[in-house]
Amino acid sequence: MNRTLIAASCCAILAACGSADAPTQTAAETSPKPVVDRSACPSAGDDGTIDIRPGLWARILKNGYGRAAAAGDYAGVHAVLWVYDDTQPGNKGTEIWSSGGADPFEFQIGQSGFIAGWSPGIECMLLGEKRELVIAPELAYGANGRPPVPPNATLLYELELVNLVTPGATAN
Repeated sequence: MNRTLIAASCCAILAACGSADAPTQTAAETSPKPVVDRSACPSAGDDGTIDIRPGLWARILKNGYGRAAAAGDYAGVHAVLWVYDDTQPGNKGTEIWSSGGADPFEFQIGQSGFIAGWSPGIECMLLGEKRELVIAPELAYGANGRPPVPPNATLLYELELVNLVTPGATAN
């Protein structure tokens, strides 16, 4: 079996295991993709949490489908950012930012210009997945903060991966 056939078979199996309400994939989603080794992606525990690395964890709110996001992909997310506050409902303290509207926030995974916990927190997400991402201060803005984010703030993002395109593929 050649690598292309193996990769296509793996994508078909992953897609079949996804959500029953997953939309049909577009041409951009079916074009050749980098093969993401799912065994390298941390697994969710029984409570739906994923320990990505020290200071960075996620909780899956809605399962996704298809292939996993990888470094170098262009991604679109709907996102809301709060300062993590364990005294508030859902640990959602002060709301700092929202991508808002119908258009997602778009970026390339793994590119500089984001906080250290951003890309590792997005990698391995499946298209359509919704998750909470908790980022400790040392992987966010640290002791200095960045107004309106206060110093030493733990961040709480709620993210939904709504678009995923491999460089060189047609956008969907």
